[in-house]
Amino acid sequence: MRNNEPVITDLAEVTPAWLTGVLRHSGVLPAGEVTGVGVDAKPTYTSTVARLALTYSAGAPPTAPTRLFLKLARPASTQRVVGNAQRRHEVEFHNRVAAMMPHPLVVRCHHAAYAEETGACHLLFDDVSQTHFTAPSTSPPNLPRCESAMDAFAAFHAFWWDNAFLSEVASVPTPESVAREVAAIRDCYPGFADFAGARLSAPQRRWYDGALDALPRLYQRVADGRNRRALTLIHGDANLSNVMLPRDVGHEQTLLIDWQLWGVSFAAEDLAHLIALYWPKPVRDATERGLLKRYHEGLLRHGVQGYTWVDCWADYRLAGILRVLFMPMWFWNSGAPVESVWRSLGSAMQAFEDLGCAQLLAG
Repeated sequence: MRNNEPVITDLAEVTPAWLTGVLRHSGVLPAGEVTGVGVDAKPTYTSTVARLALTYSAGAPPTAPTRLFLKLARPASTQRVVGNAQRRHEVEFHNRVAAMMPHPLVVRCHHAAYAEETGACHLLFDDVSQTHFTAPSTSPPNLPRCESAMDAFAAFHAFWWDNAFLSEVASVPTPESVAREVAAIRDCYPGFADFAGARLSAPQRRWYDGALDALPRLYQRVADGRNRRALTLIHGDANLSNVMLPRDVGHEQTLLIDWQLWGVSFAAEDLAHLIALYWPKPVRDATERGLLKRYHEGLLRHGVQGYTWVDCWADYRLAGILRVLFMPMWFWNSGAPVESVWRSLGSAMQAFEDLGCAQLLAG
């Protein structure tokens, strides 16, 4: 991780000389130099983002990028969704994890740096907005683009599937780490239940009570050293706003962005977060199983062995508890807008029922 390099904290620091050095180091500007840069910036909920338009001197290769995307942290922001740990984690992903993959399925990152003492960070990417776009998390695009997203997740997950380097790039779940996670969920839930009030019906509160009791057993899926299997790197915040969908499905592939929450778990956590937590019930009813089967076929095509469709569907239902059921609580705990909490709670309750998750609580 480039912790010792200067971190951009002001757009005035994004000079032609700085960009020339960065692009030279990333290998895309072997000759020539950046002579001008136009900046179009705006704040977001967690960052400041800027689109950069570059011009070059004579001698620069025609392949040198003319459009870049810069993401700057806002450590002083009052939001609690992305903090210093998540900023450090995203920089680490691009400097270490993506660099290990021959086809990382992410937007190319030319430079990423994090400052431990301040929490400031910057990431400089290709601007792919002319070839890709994001969709609202609750508004899935047409089927071919949804299938492209499944293909991207399958390829990424398959590369890291039971990979020998998993424990080198991330913390693999252990009985101790899972016990801490279970304790954190149990500590947080009473406050969330009080906040939700009448929005949680008596049967739904019983679902939560049953899930809280069953968590140690359910988490054996990732923590039991004797039976642990089929673990991979997951995105951790898989929703359509973090998926760059191709404008031309026939010529471009889906790219995955915003890697602040990546880690090791079972892959269906990403899929349930993407679909069950966000997509409207009519869309899920029409597409959910078909897209998951396409995803499973993609895993097999990329070399995953010993993981059946039955395993995949079982994991997806399990993620309906371990991921989807408790995400409204974590949204509330992080200070997300209340309308987002209520929307996610409604989706989580519907998905829990549709997937028959209550049956899993009985053992």
